[in-house]
Amino acid sequence: MKHSLGQSLQFAGRGLYDAWRSQRTMRIHVAAAVAVGAAGLWLGVSPAETGVLLLTVAAVLAAELFNTAVEVLVDLVVGTQHHELARRAKDLSAAAVLVAAVAAVGVGLVVLAGPALVALRGGARAGPTVVRLLAAAVLVVVAGAAMAAVRAPGHPPASAASAPARGSARPPVV
Repeated sequence: MKHSLGQSLQFAGRGLYDAWRSQRTMRIHVAAAVAVGAAGLWLGVSPAETGVLLLTVAAVLAAELFNTAVEVLVDLVVGTQHHELARRAKDLSAAAVLVAAVAAVGVGLVVLAGPALVALRGGARAGPTVVRLLAAAVLVVVAGAAMAAVRAPGHPPASAASAPARGSARPPVV
């Protein structure tokens, strides 16, 4: 069945609203996007840098929407049953969001750290080495936090194939 462009946009808007309403992480990503946009405007980044920031934000939001779709479909198929493959599908789609978000932090640092340091120093320009070191330090901290989350209680190590599955159903996010 063919839908008009207006109907297709209405369906997409309904999906965005559903993700906003039901996914706490979507709201967090949107808040971060607004903060990055405000920082970019305040710091006066170039049009090319603004384009890179917009594409990066769009990638994170799209990854979150795909993750939500995977979770909904897995829940539809397995219901309340626990299945190892369902858990893996959900974990893999969540990992995609994590990869996109960590990359976005890196892009944001590369684009915004230099102008932010200039603004904080009252116009004194920071060298590219300082910006790269700052970006690398933050990425190491974010990667360390992600690794700690992977080893958190309730998350079996990847090599624990014989461990009981924690199930497909995740608690609702409000």
